[in-house]
Amino acid sequence: MGSSRDKAALAVLLGVEVLILYFVTLHSSFFNSIPIPVTAIDRAIPFAPIFVVPYFSFYLLVLTPLFVTNDSQEFRDIAFGFGLIVFTSCVAFFFWPTAISTSYTHPLLRGLLAIDLPRNACPSLHASLSLYCALCARRRIHAAFSRYALWTWTLVVIASALLTKRHAAVDIAAGAGLAWIVYSLIFRPIHVEAADSEDVLETLRIRNRPMEKTPGEIGAPGRLDAGGCFQDFAIFVTLAAIGFSISIWALALPSVTTCAAGILITAVALNAFPLLLQEGMHGLLLSSRRWNWIISAMLGATLLMSFSSYRVLHIRHLRHLGGPRNPDDYHNHSHSRSMVWFLHFIWLTCASLLYMILIPVLALKYGSATQRKLICTEYAFLFLIYSILLRAFSVRDLLLVWILPLLLAGTFTVIRGITQRGIAEASDPYRLGRTMLPKPAIAFLLLNENHHLEHHLFPEIASYHLPRLHKSINPGDRH
Repeated sequence: MGSSRDKAALAVLLGVEVLILYFVTLHSSFFNSIPIPVTAIDRAIPFAPIFVVPYFSFYLLVLTPLFVTNDSQEFRDIAFGFGLIVFTSCVAFFFWPTAISTSYTHPLLRGLLAIDLPRNACPSLHASLSLYCALCARRRIHAAFSRYALWTWTLVVIASALLTKRHAAVDIAAGAGLAWIVYSLIFRPIHVEAADSEDVLETLRIRNRPMEKTPGEIGAPGRLDAGGCFQDFAIFVTLAAIGFSISIWALALPSVTTCAAGILITAVALNAFPLLLQEGMHGLLLSSRRWNWIISAMLGATLLMSFSSYRVLHIRHLRHLGGPRNPDDYHNHSHSRSMVWFLHFIWLTCASLLYMILIPVLALKYGSATQRKLICTEYAFLFLIYSILLRAFSVRDLLLVWILPLLLAGTFTVIRGITQRGIAEASDPYRLGRTMLPKPAIAFLLLNENHHLEHHLFPEIASYHLPRLHKSINPGDRH
């Protein structure tokens, strides 16, 4: 990858991606385009066809990282961000097409107008890729004059899209915002953790202690049982499909009672999906690492979240049990007793909605460079999946068949979480989680997550082995 040939090959691959995705979406006519509103800024900017020259210099500007970046990993990161911007923009172009609402002609623009159409306006690829490539190139350009020249060129290229009336201020702003977000996510400094606290070290010692004393007893539950995993996965996915089908059927009748039954069945199934996700986080869903990630990401999509972002925070929670960096311990966020109780109240009432926002934000803060790229990749594909669903079904149908069951399942999850670790003694690893022994049917619906203390102490043990683990370490327990 460090050779010029490898870098050129990757640049050609990205160029082909841009050409195919851009022109396919440009000439697609599945959905009507939305006119971009003309603002006061657009009316104040004159039409200057001579700026078609810097407009075309865009194709040279985006090549600057190719010539100034020598580090192979950094160049791959740049290419990843470039591809992410193009993919995300083209999903927007295809499913949510926009077009400039003004039309200007001039002999100097004849060649441009022959190959380009007013569509694919927002977000502006001209603005996003220009700014992104300039930010990436700036990392390796240290001379003050060269930096000034780079930024002057970049600003002129972006301005040329307005001066030739090929873009409006709204889509220029959207493109620039997308570029800044992608660049910040990929190249922001990695969070450096302090040394593990004594509470964390004690938790790790607890996890190793039974392994040393009774390796035979604990080793068997530690093995991956593909059959047991597939059985749990198949049952709850099938249950979710049945719930969806009943809800869709009820909408056609229409029948409020049948729809309520479909919503409840779907919610029960979706309640198990976060538990299946936890299996995937520890590589316990499938033996294949790639398929473990793919299936887990698909499960996360049904919950409106990225699997990888959830994994970053869940692993952090398990590692820092009882420590000051446990994100689920509200005493780490406030020393006020009233505020801690208020946070518990917010958790009970709004956790499902807040988690959809906070999980990716915190995961991107604490995640490694590789984890950040996985999170960005998953959210890009979630954008594609949700766009397809919103175009294929009405908002009303999605609300009744999917979103309402998801909110109900979120309520189940919050209640389950409070019973398992709410208002627990955070400083003691043995008391940070609770184990409950409900009826077998309830334990099955919870995927044995009622053994929450065991899960906290031994997260690498699959859920279908937690009852055996509980008996191994608590042979006389009858409570």
